[in-house]
Amino acid sequence: MKNLASFLASAGFGLLAGLFPWRASGAALASGVYQTQPGATVEERGDRVPNGRRVVPFSATVTLEFETTPPSLTALIANAVLEGGAPFALTVRSSTWYQLENGQYRFDGDYLRDLYPAGTQYLFAWELTPASEGGAIWNGLVGWAGGHAWYVTVSNLVLVPRAQLRLTRAGAGSVQMAWATNFADHVLEYATTLPAEGWSLVTNAVATTGGRCLVTVDTAAAPRFFRLRRP
Repeated sequence: MKNLASFLASAGFGLLAGLFPWRASGAALASGVYQTQPGATVEERGDRVPNGRRVVPFSATVTLEFETTPPSLTALIANAVLEGGAPFALTVRSSTWYQLENGQYRFDGDYLRDLYPAGTQYLFAWELTPASEGGAIWNGLVGWAGGHAWYVTVSNLVLVPRAQLRLTRAGAGSVQMAWATNFADHVLEYATTLPAEGWSLVTNAVATTGGRCLVTVDTAAAPRFFRLRRP
């Protein structure tokens, strides 16, 4: 099996220049959930692809975790492709992470490990470049590191951040609500029933730490449903 470096070199994909190990400081991308925009496409090439090349739709939800060690990327791809076949749903998880000298971030791993935990020769190397309004630009390659040609090129796909609430228990009678600081301009609201007749503002203090906004709420009150909303 070729390693990732030789696979990228054989595919003419120059991601390896100028990378160095992860540093906790200076990360410009925040942990959170990102989404490709409608109409996004990728290019698939290979010996087994009809006519050797095709452009296919590409829809993915990407979760970045910078608080973990190592930082990680998880991509839920609604219409992944493989060797010219029909699209299928696939979860892709990174195994290694690098910060590049040019301010980009790279995630590598086995494209099919969720389907084949023992490992495959289908590898990926994806770069994320911080963009305006908390988004990112996605470039990279997925490909076969064995004896024939197959690869998918991701070129300049725009990832936009999605607001997402996370709940963790903060004590016997409270929970902590968290969301990315990309959405610091959003407000936390609650309702006591769904569908809601109206939403009320959560007035608890908001703290900011590690790229997240945090609010602690009491669980002793009546059941509540929460949402984030941009005023």
